Amino acid sequence: MMQLTTARLLIRDWEPEQDAAAAIAIYGNPAVTQWIGDKSLDTTVAAVQARLKRYCDRATAFPGLGCWAVLSQQTIVGTVLLMPLPNRENAPSGKVEIGWHFRPESWGQGYATEAAQAMMTYGFETLQLPEIYAVTLLDNDRSVKVTQRLDMKALGISHDYYGGHELRLFCRQAPAES
Repeated sequence: MMQLTTARLLIRDWEPEQDAAAAIAIYGNPAVTQWIGDKSLDTTVAAVQARLKRYCDRATAFPGLGCWAVLSQQTIVGTVLLMPLPNRENAPSGKVEIGWHFRPESWGQGYATEAAQAMMTYGFETLQLPEIYAVTLLDNDRSVKVTQRLDMKALGISHDYYGGHELRLFCRQAPAES
């Protein structure tokens, strides 16, 4: 069970039955879903519940990894994830990716960076990951800026992940032990 707190945020497990109505503000909004994989739009509670269950199920085979709700003042504002990065065939590549999906009303407030930084710390310190990757669509400038604030190194354009789509690839190495 995940429960992390930052200065302003609570990161916790998704509860698909209880959270789906609030998550429509994320996954039912084309301003958000245009940046996510298949760009599918979920506009009903049932569709969002199914999406959240898929996210939860996808992580069960990988202990410690997952997709979590991000709350500010008890309101769901987004999602943060640490998941196996799928390769060109959509099978696990052996790499772990970090990602974030936030409702537009919360954009520009630093929530994605704050939540992602907490997850990177968790990934490096708790899970002992040697590196964490991120991918973005080529024109997703907001997410590119988040990767920069996370001190992730730009590795260029890649076709090696998510079925061969053209993506920007970023990586951050675990901090060196002192």
